[in-house]
Amino acid sequence: MNNFKIKKSLIALALVLPAFASYAETSEENLKKQLTEIQTRLAQLEESKEPAATSDNTSINFYGSLRPTFGLTSTDSADSWDVGDALSRIGIAAEHKLSNGMTGFAKGEFKVQIQGDASFGDARKAYVGIKGDFGRVAIGKQDTTQYAIIGDPVDIFNRASTPLAYDDASPFRQQEMVSYRKNFGNLEFRIEGQFKGETDIEGSDLVNGGFKYSGDSFTLAAAYLTRDMPGTDENTVGVSGSKSFGDLYVAAAYQDIDRGGNGQDRTTIDLVGAYKINEIYKVKMGYSIFSDDLVPVASKEITRINATVEWHGSPDFYLFAEVQNNSYDDEVAGSKEDSNQFIVGMRYNFDYSF
Repeated sequence: MNNFKIKKSLIALALVLPAFASYAETSEENLKKQLTEIQTRLAQLEESKEPAATSDNTSINFYGSLRPTFGLTSTDSADSWDVGDALSRIGIAAEHKLSNGMTGFAKGEFKVQIQGDASFGDARKAYVGIKGDFGRVAIGKQDTTQYAIIGDPVDIFNRASTPLAYDDASPFRQQEMVSYRKNFGNLEFRIEGQFKGETDIEGSDLVNGGFKYSGDSFTLAAAYLTRDMPGTDENTVGVSGSKSFGDLYVAAAYQDIDRGGNGQDRTTIDLVGAYKINEIYKVKMGYSIFSDDLVPVASKEITRINATVEWHGSPDFYLFAEVQNNSYDDEVAGSKEDSNQFIVGMRYNFDYSF
């Protein structure tokens, strides 16, 4: 009986083993096929990641500031109402990380002429550069050092002609420039030269350099500018400083501009202050003097006093009202008349990164 059961089991096993062997062989082939498909799919995924990794190395910033104004300018001879613009602009900036640890960058910024037909005006900035541990080098139209560290700390008002005294004398943005910037901890070093091949001047047309130190809620800066003028050279020394005391901000800037005498030397002084009353309201005050040594008929010496109130509906949108008195030291009817200005305006800023 037992022998019969053993034989029966052996016969069943003999029948099953060929089928199992065939199944095992088929399963092995399926596994190899599935493994090949998985490897192919992984390779496809790796390839699809490459464009994403490249795009991750590039950042783009689209920004702008729209600043329409409306106001009255009153002189002894006439009153003038006008819709104006406080330097509205729109721009795009981009940075791209390079494989060697450096970064390439570019910026294009253009005027928006709200007071005219609202068309795009001249380029305010247009440059391309590269930066890394060595510093930053850029070529194109960009801010001068003179404005960036001397004029900017006192440029707090909502009008095109600012900073109030600095605006009479010194450059803001210049085309055809090569610039170099480098930070040494809290100390920033800047220098640039302007090279206009269409002029007869050998070498650079303008050289501007300086240092800015940023400490605990304060800045100190000094700059030197030299450029060729018709018949003479212009050499400018400027210093500035700013300090925040909680909600109070104060800043001052001074320039001595030497054009070789002959009645052409000039100086500028700007003193400003801003106080944040609360999260919504801010007040600003300014006092400025532009001086020259020309004869009274030709002199443009002027003193300005400005007072501003701002209502901040949000960090990106606010309303403002400004009163400004402009007083010439030597008033000449029809050409240099003292004036009082009152303007109101809006300011909308936007900034999107992707």
